[in-house]
Amino acid sequence: MPLLSESGFGALCAAGSALCWALIGLLVRSLAPAFSSLALNAARSAVAGVLILGWVAASGGLGELTALSSRALFLLSASVLIAVGVGDTAFFESTRGLGLARAMTVSMTYPLLSALMAAMFLGEPLSGRLAVGSLLTLGGLAITVSPTGRERAGPEHLWFGIGGASLASLAWAVSVVMLKPSLGQVDAIQAQAVRLPVAALLLWSVPWTWRASAPLRRHGLAAVWRLLALGALTGISSVMFVAGVRHTGVAVATVLSSTAPIFAIPLGLVFLGERLTPIAIAGSLATVVGIAVLQL
Repeated sequence: MPLLSESGFGALCAAGSALCWALIGLLVRSLAPAFSSLALNAARSAVAGVLILGWVAASGGLGELTALSSRALFLLSASVLIAVGVGDTAFFESTRGLGLARAMTVSMTYPLLSALMAAMFLGEPLSGRLAVGSLLTLGGLAITVSPTGRERAGPEHLWFGIGGASLASLAWAVSVVMLKPSLGQVDAIQAQAVRLPVAALLLWSVPWTWRASAPLRRHGLAAVWRLLALGALTGISSVMFVAGVRHTGVAVATVLSSTAPIFAIPLGLVFLGERLTPIAIAGSLATVVGIAVLQL
């Protein structure tokens, strides 16, 4: 008898994806002074894409990729273009008007939108347990990342920021619902072997990304190693997220993969000396309770 059910394995993968995202956040903070967000996104997508494609080639899986139906290939490519090209860009822009914490709070509506769309278009069930667990988890996360006084936006930027974060939420929800049907033909690794190279090509097609080579030369080997680690973690996180969607469904996977702030709190405390506030502790406890309800 297996130690984990299929849904339990998917939930573990989705939570693991959130942990990887918290580690990615630490690396991005260390590289942010030298590179733009666009350059970091392009570099990590390219490194992750090369690593996963290499793994698929070494394991003899390239033949399965070439045998993909045109519908699956379209869904995989379109889902990542919507997630990265629309969702990530809108989110980064929303942080200018709202600040990071408030933008994260607004964009956390994405798992709820994903659950509703999955119920409408994919036939996934909406249960009372799922609703309670999702609201507890997302409410705890909203408390955890609640803005401080220094992060509050002026009225002239407020609606621009809310609109951008809402657009990001919608784009991410559409992306994950488009991703799910193609997972009947490919596993999580093969799916990302298609999606990550497409994302890298999209990001590297933007002229502003090409400036990344200059700071890379200035910061030397240390920056190269951190970029490689960033790419490797991106690959692991993305594969675990897709595995979560495949094995536990859109609704649960999106909620659990959104818990990166919970992992980021202790990491920030240990590595960055960030203060652990009572509000963050309360939000973390609510999130843990919500996760427990989801897995009952």
